[in-house]
Amino acid sequence: MKKTELAKALEAQFRNEIEKQIQKTDEYKQTLYHYTGIHSLMGMVETNNLWMSKGTFLNDSSELFYFRDVLKAVLGKMDIPHDKERWHRFIGELEKAMARFLSEIEDGGFEVYVFSLSYSPDSLALWYNYAKGEGYNLGFTREELLSGIQRSPAGGALLHGLVEYSRQKQELILMGLLLGTFQLLDEFAWQEAEGMLEKHFFTVVATCAIFFKDPTFASEEEYRIAMIHHLDEAPANVSFRAQNGVIIPYIAVDFKERLPISHVTIGPKNNIDIAKRGMEQYLKTKGYELKDLIIKKSVAALRY
Repeated sequence: MKKTELAKALEAQFRNEIEKQIQKTDEYKQTLYHYTGIHSLMGMVETNNLWMSKGTFLNDSSELFYFRDVLKAVLGKMDIPHDKERWHRFIGELEKAMARFLSEIEDGGFEVYVFSLSYSPDSLALWYNYAKGEGYNLGFTREELLSGIQRSPAGGALLHGLVEYSRQKQELILMGLLLGTFQLLDEFAWQEAEGMLEKHFFTVVATCAIFFKDPTFASEEEYRIAMIHHLDEAPANVSFRAQNGVIIPYIAVDFKERLPISHVTIGPKNNIDIAKRGMEQYLKTKGYELKDLIIKKSVAALRY
């Protein structure tokens, strides 16, 4: 179906804001770090797959509902006094999108699979949050990692960027998205807009819910890669793994060849001298060139 001019304008406005506020496209060729345990690391290296966990099974799964409170606060601060009637209809479409989002999260009609990383190469908080201090972190060049995921047949809409933890900045980003959309509609008839606003707002709501987190998690400094699936396009190959005594659904993103690993850091509680030599030999047998890798032990323990 051919997109209307309004649909194209809404998509362009949304993408411009997301690139500026979340993806921050000025940050190239930086290393992103994934903190994990030894079993997950070996599972991914053995299969050349990245494991993206279902969002509602993460330790802080309430983050998908956190956005509801942010939205409520923003709407309480906003008003368009010169065009109240159209503003109220505009907000009505937004509230319908929010209600549908929460309903689909509860009913499983909307699924988010997440791969969590950080720009922080040796964070004591992340070692304990994700690897219990004993694990490893894998470093990836951002562009190579994203390029491999985009080539994958896993499907679904791909979003990536820095998670925003500041409540003030979250509210400003959301206000900017809403005001930008409202101003854009001045150029189009309301009857045309009303038919597609709920879909547009669903995209806005889902994106903000994925990339806005409670300030208490700010120490994570997370860069998040998310793959979104709706009920009618659910991934065909959902796998399951055990973690901390529970079963976690995930999708495997197949890189076909080796993962684009550039760094491996050994966790601060792993003081065994042979840990580095064991990792070097393991990766070498899996076809990785050691001259292209930096393998080292964490120095976070020095900060105890």
